[in-house]
Amino acid sequence: MVGMDSSSPPVLFVVGTAGAGKSSLVTSFQRWSRFLETEAIAINLDPGAERVHYDAEFDVRDLISLTEVMAEYDLGPNGAQILAADLLAAQAGDVADQLHSLSGELMIVDTPGQVELFAFREASNHLIETLGREQSAIIYLFDPMLSRSPSGFVSQMLLSSIVEFRLGLPTKNFLSKADLLEPEQLEQILEWSERLEILELALYDEAGGQRTEFAINQLRMMQEFSQAPGLTPLSSELEEGMADILTFAQALFGGMSDARDGFAADIEHEKN
Repeated sequence: MVGMDSSSPPVLFVVGTAGAGKSSLVTSFQRWSRFLETEAIAINLDPGAERVHYDAEFDVRDLISLTEVMAEYDLGPNGAQILAADLLAAQAGDVADQLHSLSGELMIVDTPGQVELFAFREASNHLIETLGREQSAIIYLFDPMLSRSPSGFVSQMLLSSIVEFRLGLPTKNFLSKADLLEPEQLEQILEWSERLEILELALYDEAGGQRTEFAINQLRMMQEFSQAPGLTPLSSELEEGMADILTFAQALFGGMSDARDGFAADIEHEKN
């Protein structure tokens, strides 16, 4: 089993900008883990989700309806999302009790579409503390289209670092929907993630001068404190990168049986 006793499974919060593929990842990871006979508990914390395709053991929409919040408080979608986050925080204790009652080996959490609603609202820190900070981590998803330009890639690196700093949780970066990229694009993005000097040159070519110097200096300082550097390609459609998520969890919270690890490696090898 990963981590602690079955009543308190480790928690992976899936975070990223709108459209980065958070819900798709939760769906894919839950399906993939079942092949390993691993019980991954899927949780939805996005009250604005129209629909989800995973089996949510807890769904915040059962407690808070975004449509009802908009109607009751005469708010637009953005204001309603913020208020919904605060309403959830007010019920954090009850939510945590429900989540702690779920049995499984790993909990994977779909967070709101707008990254700021999870990263910058005090409600999230409260929920993390209630669930247990020592058994929580972040899977941060990079948008593949935004990652194709040096400035877009750096912007996401900085945002990921800010989220890691803000929430104070171990964070690993994944390039979501990597199957949508041409091979040479994927290779270039991965090289940027591994060799800061190559990224710096590309950014100078695109953006020039002081803007680049500021971004690179910030990125260099932030990466010194990163607990899981680099970028790992991920495809929810092809179920690639799932074993890397599991390995990240194992490194933080403890391993699983050798047979199960071997099975995960075999599956990943067959897809490559």
